[in-house]
Amino acid sequence: MSARRRATSLLPPRRWQLSLIGSLFVIAYLFPIYWMFVSGFKTTAEIFANPPTLVPHAPTLESFRFIFERENVLRYLRNSLMIAVPVTALTLMLGAMGAYAMSRLKTPLVSVALVIILMLQVFPEALLATPMFIIFRVFDMLNGFGAVILATTSRTLAFALIVLRPMFRQVPIELEEASLVDGCTMFQTFWRIVLPLMQVPLIVVGTLSFVQAYGQFVYALTFLSRQEMQPATVGIYSFIGAEYADWHHVMAFSSIFVLPILAIFLLLQNKIVAGLTAGALK
Repeated sequence: MSARRRATSLLPPRRWQLSLIGSLFVIAYLFPIYWMFVSGFKTTAEIFANPPTLVPHAPTLESFRFIFERENVLRYLRNSLMIAVPVTALTLMLGAMGAYAMSRLKTPLVSVALVIILMLQVFPEALLATPMFIIFRVFDMLNGFGAVILATTSRTLAFALIVLRPMFRQVPIELEEASLVDGCTMFQTFWRIVLPLMQVPLIVVGTLSFVQAYGQFVYALTFLSRQEMQPATVGIYSFIGAEYADWHHVMAFSSIFVLPILAIFLLLQNKIVAGLTAGALK
């Protein structure tokens, strides 16, 4: 009898219990996004109402009309994309080539380089912004997208090297040797044989790099003082003052700002999940 009781206690929870727990986590994760969207349709008085309202009593588009007509939100979004797209392209190009080289080199220096890369990720952007500001001022690169792109790529590239190197190591070396025997050069082997096998990991790295660059704030605020070149993150920050925050405009601006990110994750969700859970190449 005791053995049967122990066996029963070891049984996994019922499916509905797991579904309930998962649903609670999903609700807790998605509620801030929901609150951001509905707050954009509220008036200032309703945002500060106590108790707060989960659904706007009198929805209004005034906040969205204000950010489109007065704040030119499309310009901010364009600037964010002009930073995020080059950063993503540079990260994928340099990260793929660098990770492939590091996966094939048989030297202890590779491990040393990875340790240094990991150590550099410990330093926050706010700490690195000042020395970078001095460097870019010497090269007359301030108030230009190039400074923000290079500074952001230095962060995303390290992430790409760390993630892609073990993926490249799982590609059978026999495929490369066979292509070399068939007359391919090293670059052709990398471009035609190895890189197509890395499609899913590259999509994951590219997506996460785009998200990080699209939401860049510290470097953009430090290197770009001209308002017409500032990205959307700095534009949102302009609504928050020392004593007052224009929350309904902040929420409306943020709702427009996150739409490209949500669209990317919805379109590529299967690839992203497959890349994050991949343990081997088949």
